[in-house]
Amino acid sequence: MKFLHAADLHLDRSFEGLTTIPEYFQENLVTANKKMLKNIVDTAITEAVDFILFVGDTFHQNRPTLKTQRYFFQEMARLDEAKIPVFMNFGNHDFYQAERYWFDFPETIQLFDNEQVETKKFVTTMGETVAITSFSYQHSTISDAMIEQFPHKEAVDFQIGMYHGGQMPYAPFQLTELATKGYDYWALGHIHVPQVLLQQPYVVYPGTPQGHTQKETNLAGVTVVESQGNQLIPRNVSVEAIRWEKRTLSLASVRQPRELFPLIRELTADLPTLIHLEFKDTENLGEELAYQVASGELAEVLQEEVPQTIFLWQVTLAERPTERPYLAVDKQLVEQLIATYQAPDIFNELLSDLEQHPQVHYLMDQAFKSTTLAMLNERMTKNYRFRRDADVD
Repeated sequence: MKFLHAADLHLDRSFEGLTTIPEYFQENLVTANKKMLKNIVDTAITEAVDFILFVGDTFHQNRPTLKTQRYFFQEMARLDEAKIPVFMNFGNHDFYQAERYWFDFPETIQLFDNEQVETKKFVTTMGETVAITSFSYQHSTISDAMIEQFPHKEAVDFQIGMYHGGQMPYAPFQLTELATKGYDYWALGHIHVPQVLLQQPYVVYPGTPQGHTQKETNLAGVTVVESQGNQLIPRNVSVEAIRWEKRTLSLASVRQPRELFPLIRELTADLPTLIHLEFKDTENLGEELAYQVASGELAEVLQEEVPQTIFLWQVTLAERPTERPYLAVDKQLVEQLIATYQAPDIFNELLSDLEQHPQVHYLMDQAFKSTTLAMLNERMTKNYRFRRDADVD
């Protein structure tokens, strides 16, 4: 069995924070959501999945524009032709109101359209029985812990929970509650950053497949889930149509402003990309560079030097590093203190509150402790000067 898990498409959402967009780049923004949806459908067909799960906030609002509805249902018709059914619920952004949809949902789309948990059955072409359990929002919030309504696994080969939310006031749950249901996979939605909360069974937020703000750079795409024996194993497939990136460019070798342009011409992108370009090591160019960056004129000129797949939506200067604070102790003392916290009872006592958190405690194993202490040692060394090395730094 194989299926595709997608969530938080936010069709209709604009790309936020952009100004003075080059005319040649505007078409990329206008068509990005449509292309992203097409990429999802193409992936489903290429992968020959048995079905698709859309786990809430497919639309950015609960009254999708008619234009958005039209291209959504056109893509759903392609899935209908490929005989790939869709199981779909609605989240806090696109909470369901039937009268706002001007096109008929194909019979191959099975909707969870109310705030009561229900289960739909499906049999794959290989004869595997699948139960999919979910609910939808009919309002912008749900304060109830909907997980309490989910039944335990039925007598099927695989049971999947579709759940949009996780925190108040969006259908809160505790991770332990999901694990006790006996399901084979939890398809989550609502959190835009991809996360795997648990691996047995897999509990997965795929994240938004298309970034719409500068913060949405850590994308995994959609999740293709395939059975291996009696387990369901996920992998990620990128489907974004536009990418947000921050790139930092060192100007340490630049002595004259004109030498900046050849470096800019080396910027490339394999798909339309919104780049925040940050310059570091700028001491050689002095205040002139700072002035041209602040005026916005430099960004306009540099835009002419890059390929049309790139829009330099922001050009900034990196903050210059400040001198590390001085601690009037030997570094050896800090190392001894860190070594003290390696004792399990001392380390666990410090983090006892976190240990009680059901969504965190399972992460706090020996590897977590070792990584935490190593990071502490590294940051102390990097961020502070000590008595013996203050004079040579």
